[in-house]
Amino acid sequence: MTDEQKKTFPYIVATISLETEDDIKKTVEELISNKDSIDIVEFRADSLKNTSIENINEILEKFKAEYQLAPILFTYRSKGQGGYGDFDHETYYKLMQDIICNKKADYVDIQLDTYEDNLMNCITRAQNNEVKIIISHHDFKSTPDEEEMFVTYEKMAELGADIGKLAVMPENEKHLLSMLNAMNRAYHKLDIDVIGISMGELGKMTRITAGLFGSKFTYGFVGKEAAPGQIHVKEIKEQLALYQE
Repeated sequence: MTDEQKKTFPYIVATISLETEDDIKKTVEELISNKDSIDIVEFRADSLKNTSIENINEILEKFKAEYQLAPILFTYRSKGQGGYGDFDHETYYKLMQDIICNKKADYVDIQLDTYEDNLMNCITRAQNNEVKIIISHHDFKSTPDEEEMFVTYEKMAELGADIGKLAVMPENEKHLLSMLNAMNRAYHKLDIDVIGISMGELGKMTRITAGLFGSKFTYGFVGKEAAPGQIHVKEIKEQLALYQE
């Protein structure tokens, strides 16, 4: 495959939403059965029923003991960013520091709305521990204009992200083009990798085509959908394969 062709093939991230330890076995079975469609597994810690830091670490370690086929992306998504998490800023920071400093994941997603000093400390520690940082921002109400989205990617680059992730909610087809154009501009002009997603039913096509515009990852699911418009990883792989023919 040529370098140009590779750009159309983002890494497929399988998002998992465990609730208790009892979910590990079934989830691992599903991941293994779809292993050819998965490059990275996103562990959504905020989906756990017990979100104490101790329990998060315990479930994560038990999951990793059972599943070792792909790198792990650790995410704790707050309610304000579309998840279930209700940690205050300092507890969130404590969790992220623990995951990063003890190298419990290969990638860590940190929200852009994190206190900047805390975010910068996480990035410095991640660089020292060879952990990749995704700085993410989700807008579930709208799609900002193209310039505003590009500026958001710029901010992520200035903060030192390895990857900048922006997910927005479209109201019409023009919003899809605005997101893709903003991401493509960031892909060409900024010194970071980028991810761009238009969510919901209208935005589903971007989960397949965004690689053409520079998106490093696309997110699918096994088990149950974790975000509006997510597609099963197997379907993503099948759709992407059409570009190879």
